[in-house]
Amino acid sequence: MRKYLLTLLISLALLGQANAQTDIDHKLLQDIPNCENVAYNSAQIINDLYTKQAYDSISHVVNRWEEFCGESEPIFRIKVLSQIQLGIFSSQELDQEELMSHVFTYIDRQEFAKAKNYHQYYEYYKVALGFIPLKSDFDLLTTAWAESLLQNKEVTGDARAFCLLYANNTEGFWQHLQQKQEATTPLEQVYSEETAKIKNMIDGNFGVLSGIYLPTGDLASVIGPKALIGMQFGFKMKKMQYDLTIAIRPGKAKEMYEVIHDDQLKSTDHYLGGLVGLDLSYELHNNLKRELDLVGGIAFDGFDAIEGDVDNDIKGKSINALNLNIGLGYRFYSKSMNYLGVQAKYNIVNYKNTGGTNLAGNYFSVMVTYNLFGNIRKHRALDRMNLK
Repeated sequence: MRKYLLTLLISLALLGQANAQTDIDHKLLQDIPNCENVAYNSAQIINDLYTKQAYDSISHVVNRWEEFCGESEPIFRIKVLSQIQLGIFSSQELDQEELMSHVFTYIDRQEFAKAKNYHQYYEYYKVALGFIPLKSDFDLLTTAWAESLLQNKEVTGDARAFCLLYANNTEGFWQHLQQKQEATTPLEQVYSEETAKIKNMIDGNFGVLSGIYLPTGDLASVIGPKALIGMQFGFKMKKMQYDLTIAIRPGKAKEMYEVIHDDQLKSTDHYLGGLVGLDLSYELHNNLKRELDLVGGIAFDGFDAIEGDVDNDIKGKSINALNLNIGLGYRFYSKSMNYLGVQAKYNIVNYKNTGGTNLAGNYFSVMVTYNLFGNIRKHRALDRMNLK
C-alpha cells in the first residue's frame, strides 16, 4: 500500500512540474498583437467589407485600428474615403498640422511602388508606411474607391482633392490646390501657408556680370562709353535681394583731359574706372520662371586719371564720387538653380575735378549677369510642392 501511495505522489509531482514547464513555454512562445499584425488583419477585413458595401463597419474597423496603432497614412486615407462615402467628411476636423505630412507620405508611397526593389523600400520604411505593403490589395482598393467617388459631382473642395490624390492623379491634385487665387478650404490654406514658408527661405547668390557704361554730359564727350565686367554675391530674403557688387571699367579716355596732380595741371588719357557697392533688388513680379525687379543701390565709384608707379615713387591720381543708382532688372530662371539677368540703371555720380577738365555728368549702365542662385533645400521643397 505504501509502495502504491509513494508511486502516486511521485507521479503527481512530475505531472505538476511538466505542467509548469508547458505553461512557461506557452508564455514564451505566445503571439502578442502588434501593429503589423493589426494592420494586416484590418486591411483584409476592410477589403471584405468594401465588397459588401458595409461602409459603417469599415469606419468601426478603422477606429479600432487607430486605437491600437495610432494614426498612420493608410488609416488617414481610409478614414477620409469612408467619411466622403458616408457624406460626413469635414476637412476642418482633420489635424491641420499633419495634412501635408499624410499627403507627402502617400506620394512617396507611390514613388516607392514604381521601383524594381520596392520590397526593400517597404522593409526600410514600413513603420512610416503604416505596415501596409506596397502594391497591396489595400492600395488597389483605395485607388478604385477614390476613382468611384470622383464620379459623384457633389464631391467638391478638399474631398475632391483627396480623391484625386488617392486615385493617383497627383498632377490633378496639385492643380486643384493651385487653381484659386485665394485659399478657402483648410487643405488649400495649409498648402498656401507651406508654400509661403518655402518661398520665404533665404536664397544665396553669386554671379558674374558684363555690360556697357554710357556716360552723359561732359563725361560722355571726354571719357566716352566703356565696357564693364565684374561680379556680385549676396542673398535674397522674401522679396528683397542684397548684393555686394564689384565692377571695373577698363580702357583709355575718349579725349585728353586735364587734372591737378602734385599741384600741377597735367594732361592725360588714362582711365581705369570701377565701383564697389551695395545693390538692392525688390521683386515686383515673379512667376517662378521670370522675374521683374526694381533695382537700386549705393556705391563708391571712381576712376584712375593718372597711373601710379611705386618703383619710381610716382603717386597716382583718382577721381571718386558717391554713386546712387536706380533702374529695372529682369531675370530668366532655369530649373538648375541659376538665372540669366539683365539690368538697366541710371547712376548719379557727378565727379568733381577741381581745377581740371569739367567732368560733370552721370551715366547709364546696362548689364547682363549670369548667377548661381538658390537654396538646395528650398529648391527641393518647391519641386515637392509641384512649384517648378
